[in-house]
Amino acid sequence: MKLLIIADIHSYFLQLDKILKEVEFDLLLLAGDLTHYKGSDVTKIDEIVSRYTDECFAVHGNCDPEHILRTELDTIRFIHATSIKLSENITLHGVGGSTFTPFNTPTEYSEDEMERFISMLKITDGLNLLLSHSPPRNMVDVTMSGENAGSKALMKHAKKFSFIMCGHIHEASGVDRKGRTIAVNPGPAAWGRYAVAEVDNSEVRSVRVFRL
Repeated sequence: MKLLIIADIHSYFLQLDKILKEVEFDLLLLAGDLTHYKGSDVTKIDEIVSRYTDECFAVHGNCDPEHILRTELDTIRFIHATSIKLSENITLHGVGGSTFTPFNTPTEYSEDEMERFISMLKITDGLNLLLSHSPPRNMVDVTMSGENAGSKALMKHAKKFSFIMCGHIHEASGVDRKGRTIAVNPGPAAWGRYAVAEVDNSEVRSVRVFRL
């Protein structure tokens, strides 16, 4: 299964359309900050996505007003604090929003709330994939000032997941591994960045980050 992972669109519709036109994929995953504070933009993003696929899973980011989770959309399905089966052996989990930032963005949660969201997920014995907006602390989360800005709660539970797909820290684009857990931050789609992963029923076979 070829996954196209896109994060931090921030309502840059043209860049999103260019990426979707450029890449062939089996499943599209959106790792938050679809919009830039204007929740109604999610309908335009859904319209663009619908041109290329009839199935897309997403979580919201800190710049997405939380009410977008209740917006009626054609293709995008939000999976915040939810687990879904992609196949008999692959489960996709979602955790949206971010931990607190200095910028007072619309959807920020405490570490205790992040812990609660994670507790709602149904971890299986198979391959568990996590789609989150925040990275785990100390994985693809270094800011321009050199600080680790990921979630401590996500890091605490990172070993439960074979693959974590996140965003949020724009400058931390890349792939990291701790133990058996691989994490990817594609970087912002607003800058023409995205990631592609090949996954089968037993493992994550490859992960690469690209730029238009």
